Amino acid sequence: MIRQSIEAWKILILSLPKGIIAFVIAVTGLCASLPLIIVWVGLPLLALTLAWCRSMLSHEHKIVEAWSSGNGRRGSGQPAVTADHASAFRWEGLRTLGHQLRERESYRGILYSLLQLPAGILGFTLALVLPVVAFSALLSPVAHKISSSVFSYDLNILDPEFFFFLSDTTSNERSWVLCGTGFVLLLILPLLLVGLGRLYAAWIRAVSGTHMNSAASIPLEIIHT
Repeated sequence: MIRQSIEAWKILILSLPKGIIAFVIAVTGLCASLPLIIVWVGLPLLALTLAWCRSMLSHEHKIVEAWSSGNGRRGSGQPAVTADHASAFRWEGLRTLGHQLRERESYRGILYSLLQLPAGILGFTLALVLPVVAFSALLSPVAHKISSSVFSYDLNILDPEFFFFLSDTTSNERSWVLCGTGFVLLLILPLLLVGLGRLYAAWIRAVSGTHMNSAASIPLEIIHT
């Protein structure tokens, strides 16, 4: 469970940079290629954009499937596009673009590239905030001791309207209540991370569809004109 939660944490943390890269490639590629179609330059650029987006989705799908099956490795957080087991992108005229446009995976790749950014922001935020909150609450007595003795400031000022059940406790006691809450959160943190990882894997499966073409991973190496 601990190893699986660590791998899930890595996947969630890396989902944001992958989302940024995918979004920039998709938006830049589409905005640059579509207006240039009238001068033919946009045709290979559009095919290249579809191939890139398709490749990134395929690679991310393989990562979450490896994690879900318990076969994740330390390198599961590698960049979104690799050259392993993939062929070079080759421009062979309109046939290449026609092939890309006929494949559903091309459109799924564009959808992934556009929606991975908000999904990555959500996953990254939760993966970052949950451990920080747990450890911060766990260290609440130490922080209270330092703030009260050094800075003469009470970190655990009580709002009676929202925390009426703690109205009869002192500031020091409230710090230990927070410490206990942080300890509980730390205990269930692996379960939370695994659950978030499964939700992320479900998102990747949904956008990739039930059948992924093994030839979908097509990174850029060279364009032959």
